Amino acid sequence: MTVFVDPELPAPLLRQRIYDGDVVILTNLPSVADLVDYTREQLVDLFRPHDPERAHEHIDKAEMASLLGSWKPRFIHAPRSKELVCNVIREAGFSAQGTHYDVPKPRTSFPVGHLTTGIAYAFPWHRDVWYSAPAQQINWWLPVLNVREDNAMRFDLEKFDQSVTNSSAEFDYYQINTARLNTASQTSEEQQARPAARNHTPANSLIVVPPPGAAMLFSGTQLHASIPNTSGSARFSVDFRTVDVVDLNAGHGAPTVDVSCTGTSIRDFRRVADNAPFDEDWVARLFGAPPPGSTLVFAPPFMEELESSQAGVPTASGA
Repeated sequence: MTVFVDPELPAPLLRQRIYDGDVVILTNLPSVADLVDYTREQLVDLFRPHDPERAHEHIDKAEMASLLGSWKPRFIHAPRSKELVCNVIREAGFSAQGTHYDVPKPRTSFPVGHLTTGIAYAFPWHRDVWYSAPAQQINWWLPVLNVREDNAMRFDLEKFDQSVTNSSAEFDYYQINTARLNTASQTSEEQQARPAARNHTPANSLIVVPPPGAAMLFSGTQLHASIPNTSGSARFSVDFRTVDVVDLNAGHGAPTVDVSCTGTSIRDFRRVADNAPFDEDWVARLFGAPPPGSTLVFAPPFMEELESSQAGVPTASGA
């Protein structure tokens, strides 16, 4: 694995580097700073009068799960959040017509002993492709506040294209879209299916600690994990994903050597240029037709109310 910082590469070559297992850090995009500032302001308001990094010292697990369970979905689906993500993608040099994105997800990592399940799940060793992500998926990870080597994430340096024993066979994306309705209420034991490596201890791992205002890009095939947070401070980040339609049509992406999950998350992605989804016939040709009665896209119960209240507000397509 090579870590590239601000590489002078056109988007197709940059994507290829990522498909090959390299990590890219982008530090000079004003649009990333805009998204980070926007998120930080919401966190300050959410936890006021407490410092977001220390709010867990004043808020118990159940209250924290309720607080985040209300805020996170609204952040994720807000038109402004999507607009800011599209700005980042464009400024990074990715084609607005060819690139599709999914909604930005705020992540929280609380110190060991606080909330680490459900809405603040601490991910063990896993690949995103075990969650029915396509081989062409690129993950964009943005720290919102300072991260440290004892509360960030780490990558396995040796298993990018080598099989590891895992539980991905237990994961079906269409079934999980129904189960996710209860995620926010989980405060002790994890109830949702979460694919993970089994009994995995990497021989060599890498921790990357980008500063707020930088974006880290890596393949959905990367084997990575949240580090148990022993820092005493909560870690906040935002991530989103992109796929390129040319690579999808060509079947060109990262290696998938140990994927046994079913279903596909491809319908979650929207075109940067106009927020259009992929054509369903096209999805069926590339990924297969879903079983009858499948929940193809997760829709939280508040979405109808949110969309109604935000009628007339420009979405990412108007950015």
